[in-house]
Amino acid sequence: MAKGKLPPRQKMINLMYLIFIAMMAMQIDREVLRSFEGINTSLVDAADLTRDNNNTFYDQIDNKAQEDAEYRAIQEQANRVKAESDAVYAELQKSKDELIAAAEYTPPAEGQETKYVALQNSDVVTNLFFTADNDSPRGQELQAAVKRYADFLNTQYTQEVDRTRVQKLFSTEQEGTRSWLNRVFYNQPMVAAMTNLSKIQSDVRTEEGNLVRSLLAEKLQDEIELKAFQPIVDFPTIVKVGDKVQANVAFGAYDNSLQGSVNVGGSSVPLTGGKATFAVNTSSPGTKTISGTMSYRKPDGTTESMPFSRTYTVVSETLEKAPVGGSISADNMNVVYRGVANPLTATINGADGPVSMTASTGNLSGSNGKYTFTVAGGNSVTFTASAKTSTGGTVTERKEFRIKPVPPPQGQIRGRNALTVPASSLSALAVEAAIPDFEFPVSFTVTSFKVKVSGQRTVNVNGNRLSAAGRVLDQVKAGDAVNVFDIEVTASGMGGAQIRNVTPVTIEVQ
Repeated sequence: MAKGKLPPRQKMINLMYLIFIAMMAMQIDREVLRSFEGINTSLVDAADLTRDNNNTFYDQIDNKAQEDAEYRAIQEQANRVKAESDAVYAELQKSKDELIAAAEYTPPAEGQETKYVALQNSDVVTNLFFTADNDSPRGQELQAAVKRYADFLNTQYTQEVDRTRVQKLFSTEQEGTRSWLNRVFYNQPMVAAMTNLSKIQSDVRTEEGNLVRSLLAEKLQDEIELKAFQPIVDFPTIVKVGDKVQANVAFGAYDNSLQGSVNVGGSSVPLTGGKATFAVNTSSPGTKTISGTMSYRKPDGTTESMPFSRTYTVVSETLEKAPVGGSISADNMNVVYRGVANPLTATINGADGPVSMTASTGNLSGSNGKYTFTVAGGNSVTFTASAKTSTGGTVTERKEFRIKPVPPPQGQIRGRNALTVPASSLSALAVEAAIPDFEFPVSFTVTSFKVKVSGQRTVNVNGNRLSAAGRVLDQVKAGDAVNVFDIEVTASGMGGAQIRNVTPVTIEVQ
């Protein structure tokens, strides 16, 4: 048969083969477009979930600012973080909305086919972000908004590792002759451009969360450093000659794990349980002063010293004039908490007998200066302590204490509320709850929680083991975020109360 001369049957077979190849190529393109559409949906869901998690931290800061004026500066910083994050998020959303409108795209309803023509439309991307071969004014607005947010983040972060991460996530620098817009959006189908914008939105919500958590954590750390280490000298200011009197010196509020010593009159007394106890001179009557320095070891290994001084009076067998005043202090904190047993100590200056105390509300038990108080209701309680002196008179001291709820527990895994683990380790993790730095003997048992993985349904879990989430963990891959929320616990030390306002845990899979 001469070259190029094919029978009609062979020509038909060749034509059908070409049509088959074209149909296969079209099917592959559709699968790619459908994958991008699914990824975009997952990124949007992840950004919404991260926003909800961030709002819990904003709420904590707002609540603390209402109770403590020192938190108002933190509240102002947090409000700025939210405003900057919302602004760039809205700018990114505006670009997505413009692309969706130009391509006439609507997400398919259940059972309907995806609009592939809209998804693969690259003209709407080019028309929005480019003019000829240059970046369009609209594209430049978007790039400027992302750069402003990156510059804002760099003013907030002080650690180089944080700034490096911001540079990697939000860099809009030109590479060679290609602008940022050209690299990310040029000649892209609409669905790819929309997915890139959703990815940046998700990164914005993540960095917003990092910042607001950091603000709250730094404030709490400052509060411990500034308020917890204040020397307190405790002993009666009027004593009788020859009485055996001991003085207690401790750091206020106080940290029983501190290591250090107290130096008084050339003698050094080590801290035991966070305080030092030593004998007071009562050998002769008169006004005397006890003074010295208290030293403690800081977490960085250095030692800091603070001076203290206290004046007291040594008197004879009887007092010519009954003393007035006394002291009432909470052993653990300067407030009393609902739902727990609050230990209290009451002393009366110059008392020559047992100290008795009553409370205006609630249940008070104990005797001779040592009491346990349980809150009944209200926002405050007044304690009244009284005792007789050596002259036969009665001295009374009253003091009002605030009543506060126990702080909400924090959801934790391995002692942290945000962690990174390999996918293979997820099933071995256990969900816990604790109140960091809370001085009362309260513990929690996790009874249930919910698990959400981007792109998958939410799973309800009973117990505290992540393995009970079942098949949803088998589909997790590197880069996914596993969110543990709606954690419910029972509290030991609070009458077995059921607690639901537990903060969530975020797991990044590597």
